[in-house]
Amino acid sequence: MNATSSASTESGRSPAPSAAHSATRSATTSPTARLRAWYGARAPRERRLLALAAAVVLGGSLIALAEHLVAERERLARSLPAARLAYLGMEQDSLGLAALRERPAPAATPPAALPDSIRAAASARAIEVEVEARMVGDRVEVDGRSTLPALIDWLAALHAEQRLRPSRLELQPVGSDGRARFDTVFEVSGR
Repeated sequence: MNATSSASTESGRSPAPSAAHSATRSATTSPTARLRAWYGARAPRERRLLALAAAVVLGGSLIALAEHLVAERERLARSLPAARLAYLGMEQDSLGLAALRERPAPAATPPAALPDSIRAAASARAIEVEVEARMVGDRVEVDGRSTLPALIDWLAALHAEQRLRPSRLELQPVGSDGRARFDTVFEVSGR
């Protein structure tokens, strides 16, 4: 053994690698270099087979991507008319909202006249309202009989036109005449 090797082993450290050894080591540790070395170690026939397999995989991937793109274009072409119609509908709705915002709010009905106006709105929709549409504080209690579609229309009209908001609605089963008995309480809003 020479003196440098015995001195390095006595200190517990290994000798420093030479410059040529470190260049070879870093070249073989990079993944690209290792792949090239592995490919270079193959026989020419195996290299051709590997290149052919890589070309088949790449070609199949490109074909699958192209088919996916064509299918997505067709799907988008089919859904575009519906999206345009929905957009036009939203534009119409926004114009309608703007017109409603510009329209002045209806004048509030005086509290003493509310029972009479409720009865008039009910009779216009063929709803039998008992005579007792009564004011109780800031609420109006109404009892009656109606078909369900007419009742819903009447409730919506009272809310829109007279700013009466139903706070309670009790329905009893529909009778043989197709009318349900109801008992409702309206809160007078906007006062």
